[in-house]
Amino acid sequence: MAQVVAHQAEIEAAQANVVTVSFGTPYWSQVWLQETGSPFPFLIDPDRTAYQAYGLESSVLRSWSPANLWYYTKAVLQKRETFGKRGNPHQLGGDFIIDPQGIVRLAHPSREPTDRPPIGQILRVLREV
Repeated sequence: MAQVVAHQAEIEAAQANVVTVSFGTPYWSQVWLQETGSPFPFLIDPDRTAYQAYGLESSVLRSWSPANLWYYTKAVLQKRETFGKRGNPHQLGGDFIIDPQGIVRLAHPSREPTDRPPIGQILRVLREV
């Protein structure tokens, strides 16, 4: 999220809107919003309707991939706060760009929790839409 927030002006210049969708409870969603300081609209999808519609998976094996374990190892070594288990830690997310006509222009279902498309790719697709 920090990567997207850092490029908020470029996203707005492309006349795009960012929306975050979470399957968490209202309580943990508010905690996440406070921790991240996300300025974007936030929707809660407790039944995971959107997750299912976009083909996002839940995976124990991929949630604890070497990349994810390394992410948390670095966070601990850098004395960054890790916020512990909240909800289903095995639900994988994704990033999607949908144009005004409802056409999906970028679909990036995460292979593991730290898997996100590069911000350059996101901005390039937004400029093309």
